Amino acid sequence: MRHVPFLRFCLAACTASLLFAVPAFADYPEQEIYLGLFGGVHLPERNWDLGDDNQNPQPLPTWSGDMGVRFGYQLAKKWAVELGVGYLPISADTGGKTHTFRYDADVLYHLFESNWTPFIVAGFGAYHSTGGALGKDVDPQLHAGVGVRGLILPWLALRAEAREMWTDGFDAGNAWNLGVTGGVDIFFGAKKAESKPTPVVAAPVEQDRDHDGILDADDKCPDVAGTKELQGCSPPADRDHDGILDADDKCPDVAGTKELNGCPDKDGDGIADSEDKCPDVKGKAETKGCPDGDGDGVADADDKCPALAGTANRRGCPDRDGDSVLDAEDKCPDVAGVKEAQGCLPKAVQAFAGVIKGINFDTGKATIMKSSHKTLDGALPVLKQYTSLRLRIEGHTDNVGDSAANQKLSQERAEAVKTYFEKAGIDGGRFETVGLGDTKPIADNKTDKGRAQNRRIEFAVIGEK
Repeated sequence: MRHVPFLRFCLAACTASLLFAVPAFADYPEQEIYLGLFGGVHLPERNWDLGDDNQNPQPLPTWSGDMGVRFGYQLAKKWAVELGVGYLPISADTGGKTHTFRYDADVLYHLFESNWTPFIVAGFGAYHSTGGALGKDVDPQLHAGVGVRGLILPWLALRAEAREMWTDGFDAGNAWNLGVTGGVDIFFGAKKAESKPTPVVAAPVEQDRDHDGILDADDKCPDVAGTKELQGCSPPADRDHDGILDADDKCPDVAGTKELNGCPDKDGDGIADSEDKCPDVKGKAETKGCPDGDGDGVADADDKCPALAGTANRRGCPDRDGDSVLDAEDKCPDVAGVKEAQGCLPKAVQAFAGVIKGINFDTGKATIMKSSHKTLDGALPVLKQYTSLRLRIEGHTDNVGDSAANQKLSQERAEAVKTYFEKAGIDGGRFETVGLGDTKPIADNKTDKGRAQNRRIEFAVIGEK
């Protein structure tokens, strides 16, 4: 038979795992003896020399049933040792049967501490044919296997496994056999889990601390005797006479409105005076009660450009191109530039914006090639001259391979460029990095030339954070 032990072994192991995929019940008993019963099939895979070599022609063993018992000792949740004996009614390819026994000594290891777990098993033993069609013989064997074991009762575990066995072959070679079995392990001395009595929780005692006949759970003033009409409170229950009981009034000494839980709002903007930064002028919630004429979320008192909508990080002034140079001072308000050029982009900076040719990496890695150092070194004088210049470093790849892997690689390459500049003395805070993978191609990915163009680094001018 052609030797495919690895494929057969894996297939059998997976099949065995699926056969017994049921919920487990209890924890494995530790330091317990158990008896195992099993049955399955035994498959000679290649070159097994079992029997009397003096027969001519030499008959070959075929597949057979496999049944037997094992005696084990569960050392701990993960470890057990076993001795086993199996009976194999093996037929010869020339006809007739041979009563054969298999003896095993094993160490078993659970991969998890849970009561339903895959395991690995390994050990040694022997085959013993007692006569018949194959003749008498004793062959030593080593074996290893995988399986799954599940404790479904405190004393009973289901088990399935597959083993690969190495034994004596023809002409001093090795033979491989495969055994697939299922069965049960019965633990002696395992006890059922004792049920614990359900604790009795005493019902809470209802209280009325102020003895006004209203339980504390319903009493708005549980420490002061009151009336049912005032929900357990006593007059005067509304000191500021705003129609809101003191127990519910956040400002019990100052008349206010019901909408603001009893607090006043002089300017009527819906913000309580205690929280209103501009209590005498109607404002907005976004600016904590202060007016915001241009609606940019920056209060007029703090807004350097109160008539023009801007951004909070620009003190309320507009910056359309986001280069941190305010539009009023920006000579190029629609193109991101640098402060040193009053918001415009000098030619020296333009050379390092957009796709940067000449930055290459080792295939599939984020290691910058030495041939790229000249290009990167050329950017250093510009970065040192224009200290306000901030760049976003974008990494791009072609579409070869997995998209997630491409994105990760492009991010690592962008980070590698940033690290190169940092080692050259440029502050790393002036850079942002982003990996865009294969999401933004600039050429056709169907051609080598197009893919080469798509593998690139781009620089984009950005403003301050």
